[in-house]
Amino acid sequence: MAVFGLILVGGLVTSWQAGMAVPDWPLSFGSLNPAGWWGRLPVRLEHGHRLIAACVGVLVGVLCAKVWANFSALRLAAAVAILAPLAGRLFGAENWLVAHLGVWPAAFAFIVSLLRSPRNPRNVVGAAERWLAMTAFVLVCLQASLGGLRVTQETAGSVDVALLLRILHACVAQGFLVVLVSLSTRLMMLGSAHDSSQMEGGAVLRRLTLFAVIAVYAQLVIGATVRHLGAGLAIPTFPLANSEGGFLPVFHGLHVNLNFSHTRIGAILVSISVLANVFWIARSFSSVPALRWSGLRSLMLLLSQVTLGILVIWHLKPPLIASLHVVVGAALLANLASCFVRLQAVGYGPPSSER
Repeated sequence: MAVFGLILVGGLVTSWQAGMAVPDWPLSFGSLNPAGWWGRLPVRLEHGHRLIAACVGVLVGVLCAKVWANFSALRLAAAVAILAPLAGRLFGAENWLVAHLGVWPAAFAFIVSLLRSPRNPRNVVGAAERWLAMTAFVLVCLQASLGGLRVTQETAGSVDVALLLRILHACVAQGFLVVLVSLSTRLMMLGSAHDSSQMEGGAVLRRLTLFAVIAVYAQLVIGATVRHLGAGLAIPTFPLANSEGGFLPVFHGLHVNLNFSHTRIGAILVSISVLANVFWIARSFSSVPALRWSGLRSLMLLLSQVTLGILVIWHLKPPLIASLHVVVGAALLANLASCFVRLQAVGYGPPSSER
């Protein structure tokens, strides 16, 4: 839930073009808590985004330590996070370097401590869950680095590099969410009794779900590119794509083609893939509550996402609606990923005697 909040605020930062409201990193105007940051909306969004991201990083670290059953790694990281900045100040390091010393040495010590820890026989969590947790922690560190480099590179005048980093930052966010949701799903299934009456159609549903996950993620990548290139209104009408009443654009260019790929081609492919997933669940798995609810959520999220996308165009990209469009897209991706993980773990298919 914290990650969804982070994605929402990140979407608002992009919608309000507030990404450079704070031109330095990891500090904000040379401080951890700059004076008056709440009073200016762009600064409030950008600095607030950083604060929420820091909280998410800590939460993922605690989760990772719990999954690995090694809280000594967390204590070591906390100690390094305190001592490394003190050492930096002792040697006269600048404030920005001291801030870095409070994060990266601690993260490195945390990872090394986890990798060197012996397997706890009392830990019921398997290897897959442990490595998913480790991947989530590495990705949250990578995400912070991409966000910070985007700021420092644009401040230094490398606008094109900063633009690429902005897009990567948005794409990694969705990948991080998928990893976290996959871990959450597997943890919820630990020790649960799965339905032993295996049902036919599981292999087809797994393929349909995997295709839907890929289609939605690709659509989100294109959407992130459209947003950060400022191409959201390159085609300002819907469903028509030109003023002459046609469904295809008359003029072509990078912005128009990206917009058309996202708002028409991508939207159609995602709708077909998600609806196929929902149909197959209703056809073959309506008696399985977890999958039935997953299909219902996918359907409701798809309808909400299409509606929000249309409203973004009709109302000329209002910041809140555009940001909710990003969040609902992330929720649809997360729901499909959770469904796929559940299918992989349970292994629905023909009864074992017939295999």
